[in-house]
Amino acid sequence: MSEQVDQYDQIAANFDELEAIIHFVRENLDWPSFERALGALQNSRVLDVGCGEGGFTRRIKELGAAHVVGTDLSAGMIALAEQTEQREPIGIEYHVYDLEAMPILGEFDVVTAVHVLHYADSRPAMATMAKVMYANLAVGGRLVVLSGNADASARSEEAAGFRTYRPENAREGDKFKVAVMTNPPTEIEVHHWPTATILDVLREAGFADVRWAPVTIGDSVAPADLERATRCAENPTSLILTATKH
Repeated sequence: MSEQVDQYDQIAANFDELEAIIHFVRENLDWPSFERALGALQNSRVLDVGCGEGGFTRRIKELGAAHVVGTDLSAGMIALAEQTEQREPIGIEYHVYDLEAMPILGEFDVVTAVHVLHYADSRPAMATMAKVMYANLAVGGRLVVLSGNADASARSEEAAGFRTYRPENAREGDKFKVAVMTNPPTEIEVHHWPTATILDVLREAGFADVRWAPVTIGDSVAPADLERATRCAENPTSLILTATKH
């Protein structure tokens, strides 16, 4: 995981440039879809793994969650999250942890993971991630995941502000680069995981009611942005996956 730490510590140093590009698809598709999947969070305990700079983590707390913990393996990204918390405190606790090696931090009602699973470099690595998330859930708790869509179209990716360089006939776990169209492009290394594989891994970890759906356009998209948002949604870059611990 050292490569992943290095690339995100570098991204943390220039996060504003990245934010300017990813803002559109996050605000018009990813977050509205994720929020719908989260449902009511009043008085819930939520663990946000791979929380990055804490953007979604803060929104989760603002939806009414009673106790929110964010974890990420990048100390640079956690530092950004903590700076925001210090500047505008809302009661979030942050920790630096690699998900594959993370201990049980509690029995949470909801575990969230935003663009985390595609960093698994093998099926056993993803299985470990799934087992750690399962172990941190209370019985009856829910998993809500935002994950990259392995079948996204180039047209939707371009509208979202990035390009993928997936190998031809990609196999499970194959490494490839995503280029966010900053100037120069910001390249992030991830791994190819078909949706069916992710669903299988979650079921094998013990999760039930495992379901997925593509992200869709939010209700509040501005009329001037509707055409671009529609292109993003044609074959979108992200999926929502949900599951339950029985």
